[in-house]
Amino acid sequence: MNVNLFCISLNARGLRNINKRKSIFLFCKGEKANIILLQETHSQQEDEKFWINQWGDKILFDHGSTKSAGVAILFCNSPWKLVASKSSSNGHWLICVLNSDDQYCIVANIYGFNNPNQNKLLLTELSNNITNLKLTYPSASIIVGGDFNMVYDEHLDRYPSRCQHSSHNSTLSNFCGNHSLVDPWRLANPNFKQYSWFKPNNNLKSRIDFWLISASVTSHVSDCCMSAAPLSDHSVIKLKFAPPGGGLRNKGYWKFNSALLTSHEYCDGIKSLITEVMADNTIGSYVSKWEFLKFKFREFSIHFGKSFHKNNKLAELNLIKEINTYCNKASPNESDKQKLLTLQGKLDEMYLKKAEGAYIRSRAKWIEDGEKSTAYFCQLERRRQERNSIKTLLIQNQICTDPTLITKELTSFYSKLYSAAFSETDSNFFFDHIKKFIPSIDDDFAELCDADITMLELDNAVKNLAINKSPGCDGLTSNFYRHFWDLLKNPFILMLNEATDTLYFPPTMKQGLITLIPKPGKDSKIIDNLRPITLLNTDYKIVTLAYANRLKSKLNSIISDSQSGFMKGRSIHNNIRLVMDLLDYSHLIDDDGFILFLDFYKAFDSIEHPFIFQCLKQLGFRNKFCATIESLYDNATSSISLPNGTSPRFDIKRGVKQGCSISPFLFIIATEMLSIFIKNSDIAPLNVMGLPVIISQLADDTTIFMKHLTETPKIIEVLKVFSQASGLSLNLKKCELMPIHQSDLTEAYNIPIRSTVKYLGIHISKDPTERENLNIWKTIAECQTKLNSWLLRDISLLGRVFLTKMESISRCIYPAYSLTIPNRAIKKINQMNFDYIWRKKMHYIKRAEMTKEYKDGGLQAIDFEIMDGTLKINWLKSFFNNKSFWYHIPREIFKRFGGIDLLLKCDFNIKKLPIKLSQFHQQVLLYWKLLYNHNFTPHNTPIWNNRYITIKNKSLYKKDWMDKGIWSLIHLTDNDGRVMTHENFCHKYNITVDQNSFASIIRAIPIPTLNLIQEIVSNSHSVSPTLPHLVAGNFDFKSVKTPNKTIRKMLDDISHPSLPFRNSIKQIFSIDIIYSLRSKYLKFPITPKAKEIHYRVLNDVYPSGEFLRQRCGFETNKCVFCDDIETSVHLFFQCIYSEALWTDIHDWLYTKMRIEPLSENDVIYGAILDNTEWDFLVNNIIIVAKFYIHKCRYGKVKPRFYAFHNECLSFSKALKFMKSKHAMKLLNLFEKYDLKTKP
Repeated sequence: MNVNLFCISLNARGLRNINKRKSIFLFCKGEKANIILLQETHSQQEDEKFWINQWGDKILFDHGSTKSAGVAILFCNSPWKLVASKSSSNGHWLICVLNSDDQYCIVANIYGFNNPNQNKLLLTELSNNITNLKLTYPSASIIVGGDFNMVYDEHLDRYPSRCQHSSHNSTLSNFCGNHSLVDPWRLANPNFKQYSWFKPNNNLKSRIDFWLISASVTSHVSDCCMSAAPLSDHSVIKLKFAPPGGGLRNKGYWKFNSALLTSHEYCDGIKSLITEVMADNTIGSYVSKWEFLKFKFREFSIHFGKSFHKNNKLAELNLIKEINTYCNKASPNESDKQKLLTLQGKLDEMYLKKAEGAYIRSRAKWIEDGEKSTAYFCQLERRRQERNSIKTLLIQNQICTDPTLITKELTSFYSKLYSAAFSETDSNFFFDHIKKFIPSIDDDFAELCDADITMLELDNAVKNLAINKSPGCDGLTSNFYRHFWDLLKNPFILMLNEATDTLYFPPTMKQGLITLIPKPGKDSKIIDNLRPITLLNTDYKIVTLAYANRLKSKLNSIISDSQSGFMKGRSIHNNIRLVMDLLDYSHLIDDDGFILFLDFYKAFDSIEHPFIFQCLKQLGFRNKFCATIESLYDNATSSISLPNGTSPRFDIKRGVKQGCSISPFLFIIATEMLSIFIKNSDIAPLNVMGLPVIISQLADDTTIFMKHLTETPKIIEVLKVFSQASGLSLNLKKCELMPIHQSDLTEAYNIPIRSTVKYLGIHISKDPTERENLNIWKTIAECQTKLNSWLLRDISLLGRVFLTKMESISRCIYPAYSLTIPNRAIKKINQMNFDYIWRKKMHYIKRAEMTKEYKDGGLQAIDFEIMDGTLKINWLKSFFNNKSFWYHIPREIFKRFGGIDLLLKCDFNIKKLPIKLSQFHQQVLLYWKLLYNHNFTPHNTPIWNNRYITIKNKSLYKKDWMDKGIWSLIHLTDNDGRVMTHENFCHKYNITVDQNSFASIIRAIPIPTLNLIQEIVSNSHSVSPTLPHLVAGNFDFKSVKTPNKTIRKMLDDISHPSLPFRNSIKQIFSIDIIYSLRSKYLKFPITPKAKEIHYRVLNDVYPSGEFLRQRCGFETNKCVFCDDIETSVHLFFQCIYSEALWTDIHDWLYTKMRIEPLSENDVIYGAILDNTEWDFLVNNIIIVAKFYIHKCRYGKVKPRFYAFHNECLSFSKALKFMKSKHAMKLLNLFEKYDLKTKP
């Protein structure tokens, strides 16, 4: 067994009580075991979802009754993956098969009967199932644990003993013999007596809880013991396995515990350290003082943290130690027995109090965070840690699991990867070819980068640090820096100024810790499939973030348009659309062109440092900035985070750190040199409708556009020169070619020619069906799987709306940026999302209403058609306002209609345009037609691209006419409104037009329209036609500042016009008050479920009996409290029991504040009080009370004030652990008005 594994087992003696269950869960988590076997859970099927949520990880169940039996296997950060499971149907055994690194393990949890015959049948059944599993997994080790309700040796394992000598249980002996199992505890303690179960008076005790394991893995057992446990008369039994080689385990590296920031003593200690070190004149430099400060911070934090934890844990450890001592007394007297009962009671009470505190804190977190992505990302973090744990590696084509060899191999690989191979000769040769083409930065930019970093810049950098992120190897987090920044800022800037003057930065600042993340969908055992991410120290992040902010402010002046990576205002979707446009309009490309998709081998890790520095100098950056960047990279080191600790530290002589703020900008400066080199080489570019196009880049993702396939060797030679200079080497095995036109070739110059290429996450294909399937339908299937995984979670309506955005919309919008989304796919996405929101049951609210804002009675759900329209309109905006080469193809296409400016003003029909547009551009224009209201006027509506003015069913556009200003019917008529003759027309506009052509255009104009224009002209002295403005509502299309939210709302209002109110709220309140009532509660510090109930009642969609009878045809509509007809108004206000509750609540509040009795409108919609404090407090209490009534209804318990008051007390306790201003405000009001005191 080459994987660390820690198992514990405990007879819980019933877990139905929520506080006891929480206590046992806390105890198990405190043991830090990976696999926990529990017996006597008393669980039922309906408990599974809630218990799993409470535990926070996977649980396997075998249910008994609510008063007996039941077993469960709980997982906690387990390195093993579940492969299969089997269980009894009576809650007495449960088996699972686990796998880790190609090793299998069968784990069985057993709860024996009190009857020997039943136990014999139980073990026979269990044995048969293990045998069957061994047929499928023959190499699997076996671990069986639990409460067997029988002992292996009647002499050694029972008190008082029933035998004078060893007497083995034949049933257990046969079971062990059949599967080669041994008792690891007895092996380690051959003649020792210790017991796992005790009668409360300690008169009877026995070792009925134990482990049985395969004899082949006994050498891997590092510990097997038993110890006292809370709230049970059984001990917890523990079993630890460690792999060969000393049982190495990953202690990780030290990380600052942010919980210490809540300790005044700790904060005072840090303040004292800063004062003491800064006043110490024996420390010669500010750089040295900063290094010493960080050392002292770490030392003090570790010491304080250990003491903090030790003091909290010491009492419990002493208590357990004392219990174990009394339990193991051979002949306890009455005093010992009483003492044991007292000690066990103290341990039980300790965990019950812990459980209550944990429950209150978790409730506070649930209320404060709501159903945001916090818990979800915790799960992702667990999965990420699992992915980062490199336990197997392919070394010389052999699978290796030896941690020492893995460490050696990884250290060797990455130390070589980051070793310099720079050739100054090659670099100079490269720059000699391009230096005359390299742009220079202006003096302002040079001075900006060269100046000293200011305190304001540092303040902004610290403010923008992401919190709760993994720190570098010094362990000091961004939370630490942000908390103490007012104290640290002066020492920091003194250090920084000294470092930039002397070009000597603190050594620890430049140390990194590399974590290896497997590339998605790749074999993680292959070292090339691991992506190194460097965790950087926070002081380094602050410095580089300040310089990065300077660098990116004017970087667009030196980075060409063809680079989209890391540049503000540039988009990855431009790169994708360029390739797609070439394929969509390939019939308009004359060249027999090819697209070459390049792949550089570990580009970010192989760029040479001197090459980067030479790039900076060539661009005109001045000495101080260049020297500072060089100093930050000089003598940098890193180690690798591994399961058994960290690797030896090695030098980083090349590569930019992925995780450093300035690295992306330095990298694209280096790759810009490649762009300059290629653009000024003799490689023939692709002629794209008159524009030579040769390269597009997104960081290192480089695409070359060639006039002919024969240009490929030239490109490879050019890239070779660049590689020798920069360190970036071409990975020809992963490069791909794609023809713009049809080609029968499958390979050229050892590079495969593909008809489908995956480029920047999008499958590029000429086949529309394949493109659609790979990019859209596959994504929809993934979203469906994700949403299905959340169906079993008890999440509120508001939370489910949020999850559709996080798990579905966020995935679907990526292809929507660049591709056509067919209507059937849009419908499928909407159906999938809204079905999930309503748990695949009846939709209580129409989609059109759900997409509205909260103030309009909606839930701000997203209609994907509206989202897709927003993305397409944004593309149109960018196209309209951006003159870069990315939009050259659509610009040339739309020129044939007079340009996009004219086309958008025309009353066009896409199908009647004379040139067939790509599906993407068609969809863009369809959304524009939806957004833009074209008001027809005969004289202001252009005749061009007009759906009513067609020849052979195609609309018209004449460039030479438009150049003369001819676009309106007015321009074709004389002063009397009649159509001019051909001769008069040509004379007036000084234009040569074929008479037949002129006549055909005139004939294309509908006669009623000509009559209408004649009437207008004859009735007006002067008619001056004006092209329409591109304004839709308040949206000026030419403005680049219109936010997505505005566009989405406009499209939503058009697609889903405002609907009538579902209840009488509009007749009762003004619109401003309605808006307030519908939105203010969302900020209240109450649970998401309570908010959901309030939303349903407020908007008249609560599933009352009468509501369900009318909507679903349910037969009964009786109130569960009083048997009257149950409407939502009746249930929450008019029912005699609810009415009594509201009376009691008013009487309770009236003693604290003189408020009027709560009316029906106050309860259903919300109270409106002049006193803002009272308004906030009373409305919170009303919603909590409505949620209490809702729970009473489902629990079929009549609402009572004292039970409700207890809910309020529990709620107020949770408020203490919240940080939001609304929670603190509510807690202060609870205390101010003494609402915790019972009336």
